[in-house]
Amino acid sequence: MERTVRWIKGERFTRSMRIKVAAPSTKVFPLLCPVREYEWIPDWSCVMIYSESGVAEKDAMFTTVEKPFGKVLWTCIHYEPPKRVDYLLAFGTKAAIRLELELTDGDAGCEITWTMRFTAASRFLGSLLSRHMSETAFLKMIKRRERQLAEFFSA
Repeated sequence: MERTVRWIKGERFTRSMRIKVAAPSTKVFPLLCPVREYEWIPDWSCVMIYSESGVAEKDAMFTTVEKPFGKVLWTCIHYEPPKRVDYLLAFGTKAAIRLELELTDGDAGCEITWTMRFTAASRFLGSLLSRHMSETAFLKMIKRRERQLAEFFSA
């Protein structure tokens, strides 16, 4: 009896943007952590599940609640201070997001390239995700993070 792999035609789209921060990557990178985000994101909330160091590290895990999707499991899948950190966000078996944060130093601080790759297990969920995270919504979210980091470093 021959067995074959069953395929579901998933939906995928990517959003990416660069932001500038008036601080070096060595100061910014530690803030890209579920524990340290409480210091600069006023509405941030998470529940830590695992971290040997108590902060972001490879294989650290935590959960958040993301409206309208519910509980999301985050896993740190790449950790390279002060250059890059990646998180995989799992929405059960229905969708996932890979968040890549890459930092590059310049003369006036650093730039963060903020990339989110959305994958949904169905066309319906793909449509819901793309409406929830439209180009306009993504731009608004990233600009808010840029503003929050600027406020943190100017305080």
